Amino acid sequence: MNSRHAVRSIVAAVALAGCSRMQLRSPIAPVAVVVPPPTFVQTTSDVRSTRVVDLRDGLTKAAAFKAATDLLTQSLAVDVSDPRAGFLMTPWQAGTTREGAPDLRYRTRVVIRFLGDDWKQATVRAEANWQRLDEWDIGYDSKLLEDVSSELRARIGKKL
Repeated sequence: MNSRHAVRSIVAAVALAGCSRMQLRSPIAPVAVVVPPPTFVQTTSDVRSTRVVDLRDGLTKAAAFKAATDLLTQSLAVDVSDPRAGFLMTPWQAGTTREGAPDLRYRTRVVIRFLGDDWKQATVRAEANWQRLDEWDIGYDSKLLEDVSSELRARIGKKL
């Protein structure tokens, strides 16, 4: 009997040890809600997510493209650059948390496109995606869009 009692004690101890790591969660306990950054605007509208910059008269295509490239490379990398088509695009950049750590749930990229054969205008887009579970919400980053379009306007835009 002592060997049976010893075996039961060991089995009970193992079972209790396994349960000691189990955590029960109250059904009324608050759940941490993860939300996108306040600058994220969820939309699929091109009109809302695009800014148009009217270029200064007399500006050459080469000078306009160089100014746009210089603007992007100040703080970002350029993934696609086509000076003949007038197209620049950065790679997706992961967002950052308040603590400065990368936040892989939020990503942004900038696209600059010169319009028409004469390049009298350029469009700026600051595309953004927010990952919610297994899907990406599509939109734009309002702060990034305003910052890049304002800076591009200052460099190559018409003087008011």
